[in-house]
Amino acid sequence: MLFNTSRAVELLTRDRLHGMIATRPINHYYLSGYWGAFNTPVGYDGAYFSVFPRDEGHPAGMVLPALELRRLETMGGTWMPNVFSYSSPAPGAAPLADGTERGSDYAGWPVAAGAELSPLEQRWRGIIGRLGADMSPDARWALARAVKAAGLENSHVVVDDTRVYGWLAHCGLTRVKCLYAPEFFNAVRMVKTPEEIDNLRTAARMNEQALLAAAAAMREGATWPELEDVYIMAMARQGGRGIYMMCGVGELPAGRIRRGEPVMFDALGHYRHYHGDFGRCAVVGEPSAEHLRRHRAICTGWEVAQEILRPGITYSEVARTVGDAVRAAGIPGFRNPVVHGLGLEHTDDPKPACVQPQDKPDQVILENMVINVDLPHVELGFGSVHMEDTVRITATGSERLGTADYSLRAVG
Repeated sequence: MLFNTSRAVELLTRDRLHGMIATRPINHYYLSGYWGAFNTPVGYDGAYFSVFPRDEGHPAGMVLPALELRRLETMGGTWMPNVFSYSSPAPGAAPLADGTERGSDYAGWPVAAGAELSPLEQRWRGIIGRLGADMSPDARWALARAVKAAGLENSHVVVDDTRVYGWLAHCGLTRVKCLYAPEFFNAVRMVKTPEEIDNLRTAARMNEQALLAAAAAMREGATWPELEDVYIMAMARQGGRGIYMMCGVGELPAGRIRRGEPVMFDALGHYRHYHGDFGRCAVVGEPSAEHLRRHRAICTGWEVAQEILRPGITYSEVARTVGDAVRAAGIPGFRNPVVHGLGLEHTDDPKPACVQPQDKPDQVILENMVINVDLPHVELGFGSVHMEDTVRITATGSERLGTADYSLRAVG
């Protein structure tokens, strides 16, 4: 189970909220455990919802399109007791038992005469048999059913989409108060469940191996897209998905790898939608004395980070302490590192919209948060160095999720 229900109840109680309604893909997945087939950049808008009531006496519910009922069985289902599905309008049809509008019955795929069905095919038939005649005409009405079943029709809920109130009002649920606060979902997600930590550990190790494969493929004259292709393919071979690999936001100063030039590698990929984020240093040829000195300074910063990461310390305290250590160790122009949570988002912390990607409120670190300390340094005329790993916060300190060593990679 991905969803940290106890933390959700704690934060809902603190803020005097009665429940959560999620429709953004990562929040819907986090609450329900089901990733929709159309949760893609070119998918359908408002196709899925998860409804979680604070009151344990009422059932949580998930909304999905009728054509995905079979896929729900294939993908392992959802922990949520209620599943509400929708097909298309059925003009003149009698309302459903809860008073909401009824959609057209959904029969699913036909069955070949005399066929012997596999266990999965039998489950496909079973779920269509249970839910096929219990359709809503669209996702709004299915959401209204989930809200009513969860006892939230007269309550105050937190939502991650401003349109939810209007969708519910369309179905007559005008007494639901909707607080638009996507950062609330991040606040719940900050403390990871064991299943999430397992996913993040796997993602960390896949990601570091893929980045190191790309670093090993360095050669004089190589372009960055060529090296990024190595990374992307290495992630795919392991069952993950690469997102990007960068050497600094401006990419290579000369457009190609130059012998002796320090190059940072920073890769972001995911496994089951959970991210790995990893960084190291590399060079084609022998590293210069200055390159070695700066690499040691970056490593010093990471060593200090591992010593101080523990429950109760803040992001800003970590950033300041680590930054001071790197500057004292030999990079006077080093800026403080970026400390961030990692999970279903690259930066899994509560954060406002429309700001620099690194800007976010300070956080007190808690047990079972998963944290990255991001230590890149780019200097024009020199090159770049980097060190970044992922750790889980334990009761007394931290545990690395990856296994790679800290050496500077010298290739060729």
